[in-house]
Amino acid sequence: MGKKISKKHFANIAMIIILETIVVYITFKSSSKLSFGVFLKLSPFWVIVSTSLMGIYFILDGANLYAFGKLYNRKYTYKQGFINSICGTFFNGITPFSSGGQFAQVYIFNKQGIDPANSASILLMAFIVYQTVLVSFTTIIMIFRFKTYSNIYLNFFSLAILGFIINVSVICGLFIGAKSNKLQNFICNTVIKALNKIRIVKDFETTSNKISTSLENFRVELSNLQKNKVILITSSLINFLKLVIIYSIPFFAAMALNLDIPYTKILNFIEICSFVYLITAFVPVPGASGGSEGVYYMLFSPILGKIGTPTTLLIWRFMTYHLGLIIGGITFATNKDINGLDDKL
Repeated sequence: MGKKISKKHFANIAMIIILETIVVYITFKSSSKLSFGVFLKLSPFWVIVSTSLMGIYFILDGANLYAFGKLYNRKYTYKQGFINSICGTFFNGITPFSSGGQFAQVYIFNKQGIDPANSASILLMAFIVYQTVLVSFTTIIMIFRFKTYSNIYLNFFSLAILGFIINVSVICGLFIGAKSNKLQNFICNTVIKALNKIRIVKDFETTSNKISTSLENFRVELSNLQKNKVILITSSLINFLKLVIIYSIPFFAAMALNLDIPYTKILNFIEICSFVYLITAFVPVPGASGGSEGVYYMLFSPILGKIGTPTTLLIWRFMTYHLGLIIGGITFATNKDINGLDDKL
């Protein structure tokens, strides 16, 4: 990976800038004067609150990696965990499906004295906890608020349901596959062989081995988590707080713009924003650029209106996406621990 970001990453960053610019233009072109008037009334207090919340979010993300890193290196520090997490945020943000963050974090772990095999274990355990908390969080919302939101978003809610089903299927499939050898054999042999025959899967052996290895790794790390209950509980709590923070940013953006939104609506904002992330997690563009803004506009328009929706969108997007890119990019480019050693990974 080295000191320089590859040409591919620069192309992704250029794509993000172009898409974000187009979306902002389209969003504001019909109400630019009114929106500008709203921005003139921006509340510094609520802007500071929003920024502080995102700061807490990044601090918690660092604490999560720090807790896992200590399992493999007793000298691992919180500072190292924070640097790794914020750099991961940057690379997740500039790669499709957030696919680059884990590769960058393995590289950084290696620089910080944790070998790639253990790094992979840390990231897999972190994924297990995060995905479990995410599914639990959204399941509760779906159970108690399904009727309300399915009526409000009659033609749009099916996408949120699809995102929810995919997330549930991923974590349930991993848990069941890891616990059941029979299911693992059925998937790796019967299912993959059938898909190979109809040419959906090209290489039966390679695909089957990959799935078997993934499930075995998942099984090992699941066992590690069960042995380290303190870390499991700590990480679960951290991820829960992270979700609450990032889902609540649209509410604080509305407060910053002095929109007439009662404090009691914060739960509604958290619930609706969770649907935004459920839907946009599968947009195949770095940072889900374009898709995130479009989904946000569609879901928040009923409660924020023509002026409130685009103005809060701009603050929400900066706080939850661009801020992490800026901090993460600067950290990766300037950190001596990352860039001061030999590049061998």
